[in-house]
Parts: sequence; C-alpha cells; structure tokens
Amino acid sequence: MNEFEFTQETSDLKETNESSDVRASINPGMLGYSVTRIAAIPEVKEKINDVKEDISEVLHDAKESVVEFGEKVKDGLKDFCANVYENVKDYFTDAKSIETRTTQWSREFSETREFGLQECSDAAIRIFTPEVIDNWGTMSKEQRTEIATSYANEVAKAFELAIYTGVIIEELEPGVGGYNNGDGSIHISNDLIGSWTTPFEIMDTITHELRHQYQNECVRGYHDVSDEVRNEWAVASEIYNYDQPSCYDPWGYTYNPLEIDSRYAGETVVRNVTNQLFNDLIA
Repeated sequence: MNEFEFTQETSDLKETNESSDVRASINPGMLGYSVTRIAAIPEVKEKINDVKEDISEVLHDAKESVVEFGEKVKDGLKDFCANVYENVKDYFTDAKSIETRTTQWSREFSETREFGLQECSDAAIRIFTPEVIDNWGTMSKEQRTEIATSYANEVAKAFELAIYTGVIIEELEPGVGGYNNGDGSIHISNDLIGSWTTPFEIMDTITHELRHQYQNECVRGYHDVSDEVRNEWAVASEIYNYDQPSCYDPWGYTYNPLEIDSRYAGETVVRNVTNQLFNDLIA
C-alpha cells in the first residue's frame, strides 16, 4: 500500500465514522428521550415553568393592547363618519333638493342627447322612402349623392348649426366612412355613395358627422347647453385620438364622449326609421 492509498483509505474511514456520528446525534427517538430526561430535572423544570408564566403574561398584555387599539380605531372611524355626515346630511335629507337636482340633471342630459334627433328622423323618413331603400343599388351615383346631400341639409337644420358649408365626397382611407373637422363641412367617403352600401349607412354617417359639428359649436358657445355638457365635450376634444388602440387609450376614440354621443345620434335615427318602416308594413 503506497502513501496515497493509505491516506485515501484513512480519509474514507474517517468520513464514514463522522457520518455515523452525525446520524446517531440527530436520531429523533434519542433526541426526544434526552429532552424529556433533561426537562425532568427539578432546576430545569422550574426554569421552564417560569418561562411559561412570562410568556402567558406577555400574551395577556398583548391581547389587551390589541383590543385597546381596535377600540381606538373603531372610535376614530365613528367620529370620522359622524363628521362627514354632519357636512352632507342636508344634501341627502333635503328631499326637495334631491328631486330638484335629479330632475335638472336628467332634463339637461336628455335634452342634450335628444336634441334634433326627432327632426333628423322625420327628415330621414321623408327622404329615404321604401322605394329609395329598395332601389338604392340600381340608382346612379348622382342620384345617391343628391339624396345624401338633401338629407345632410335637413340634419344641419335639425341641429341648428351656426356653420354649415355642405357635403364633400372624396376618396378616404379604407374603413373610414366620413369625418368632420369643425369647419362646417362633412367629408363623406366616395365608397359610401356606392351601389354596394345601404341608405342606412348614409343616414347614420351623415347624422354622426354633423353631430360632431354640433358638438364643436357647443364647445365654442354657439348653442345653449349646460356647463357640464360643454366642459365634458371640451375635455373630450382635447383627448380625442383615433390613432391609439382603445386598450391603451379608452377615452381616445371608441369611448370618447364625443363618439358615444355621435354614435347614439346616428343609430337613433336608423332605429327610428326602421321602426317606422316595420310598423307601416304590419299596419
């Protein structure tokens, strides 16, 4: 056996013995037995009892502190709520005031939302007759353009526009039916006048875009609307952004108050016309 072999063998033997010692020292049964024997020693037992008493006192004091803290928090909340109630109780307990404010808000909202829509619907029913709707695809582009322009003129009257310069039909980006930039004119896609569209798209788009003109004029003070409506539309104009996806800018375009209002206007006219046509059929 050379020196290396002896050293290696000795090392292996030492490692084996150390491992055995460690395993023996942490044997659960022996460890539990040893602890029990030590705890039975009178002096140790007395110390353990003293520690138990100290821990019990600490827990008792902590419980009292927690309860006291909870009471203080509860009292503080009660005082806070009482103070808030004192400041606003007149607002909530004055039934007449509630009725007045609710009526005022409802009236202003309804008046603004519905303004001009009945007149637009009446004009659409007169212009987009069942014959026009049935023959729309076979009409010439000039005829469709004339009908669209006639309806736009009526919508401008219904919204009592201060600035209106007519309809501009031109090539627009794919998917864009029209737009309004507040100068009094509305731009309509050349494709929207095509034979493959429907009269409902025309009345919806024209109403929608001229509603934007009305909103613009309200912000500029041409029409008598509530300050709340004017302020909302003014802010909406500043954050208007149709280039940003709605998931990143929810008020930029899709849910912008201006778009919500204009969609309501256009879709309401289409709904009213459809309702009238269907009821005439079954009358």
